[in-house]
Amino acid sequence: MNLIRPLMLGLSMLFATSLAAAHPIQIVKTEGSVTVSNPSDNQTRPVANRSILPQANILSTGPNGRAVVKVGTAGFIVLDKNSRVEINQANEHAGFFRQISGLVYYAVNTIKGQDRTQEVRTKTATMGIRGTRFLVADTPERREVGMRKGTLTIASPNADFEIHKRAEQDEFEAMKREGEQAIAREQAEFQAYQANTEREFIEYKKVFSLSADRMVSFDGNRVDDRPLSGETRQSLESLEGFGALWINQVQD
Repeated sequence: MNLIRPLMLGLSMLFATSLAAAHPIQIVKTEGSVTVSNPSDNQTRPVANRSILPQANILSTGPNGRAVVKVGTAGFIVLDKNSRVEINQANEHAGFFRQISGLVYYAVNTIKGQDRTQEVRTKTATMGIRGTRFLVADTPERREVGMRKGTLTIASPNADFEIHKRAEQDEFEAMKREGEQAIAREQAEFQAYQANTEREFIEYKKVFSLSADRMVSFDGNRVDDRPLSGETRQSLESLEGFGALWINQVQD
């Protein structure tokens, strides 16, 4: 009996190692300076294409650096310049991403059945993922989440969020246009109508959902929910272009 427990422990460790080898965290594309470190110390080393990363690591890009990372079977992440993210994909649980700073694009495969969701954690919120594509910005100028596809669950680590959501009338039925004066009149009527139909809803929630083509920005516990801005779309498109070959493989 005394030999069984060490044997079982050894087999369990061997199985976990085999899983990690079969589904590694791998750099698939880099540009500029990219380094990796262990969360438990400050020792860093440069990484390049095809580098295999530890199951728990902190990946960083320099001022001219970008990287695309395959995270086992979970999907891919794309780091913009001056970004840092902790990747933790331990075999005994679903794992998480802790975004420390910068801009990171997440493209995650659909999680089926009873499997636990992946998580993205920031100083402001925790996001549960079950198959989606989105951008998280955490810089001094921008603290936001921009959705490209799917739905994201966003939870506050502390008090309820104060959510400000603007609803806009998307369509306007104009009368038949007759000449330039009629067009100008209808444009003025449309602008007045749109101004009257724009309204802001405020609600207090600890958890809320964000859907495709919308974004939220954070200012303390205040959250502004609105359509994607031009700046956020540009950031999404830039990182999608850099990682297009791999992002297109994601099954979401």
